[in-house]
Amino acid sequence: MSAIKLEKVYPTTKDAVWAYLVKDELLSSWCMPTKGFALEPGEDFVFEMSASAFWDGVFYNTVTDFDEHKFLSYKCTAKKPRLETMVKWTLTEQEGKTKLTLEHSGFKGKDWLTKIMLKSGWKKMMDEHLYKKFT
Repeated sequence: MSAIKLEKVYPTTKDAVWAYLVKDELLSSWCMPTKGFALEPGEDFVFEMSASAFWDGVFYNTVTDFDEHKFLSYKCTAKKPRLETMVKWTLTEQEGKTKLTLEHSGFKGKDWLTKIMLKSGWKKMMDEHLYKKFT
């Protein structure tokens, strides 16, 4: 299996970055419009955007595990294209700053184009959208 792995250091605390991962309105402000996020294993939430010919616009997610201010993981599925993956966010403090690591794993060989598109999207969201929240 293949994975997307990205890292970015933010000039703020782990608490501040954590809030942008676990609160619907904050997560929606930099990632994708989010509905129903609850920080509890087994809880479902949705990322929903405009559909296209390639994608129906919805990611269905289930929180699988977390350790507050340290890591969050969730199962991420889509119906079109058919996709079942895992997303894990890890936060590490570095001299008053926070390193955020994304691992999006579980891509199969047929998912190569989806993986390329998602990697580009995640990179833009982390490097631009989320970064602007702290600068």
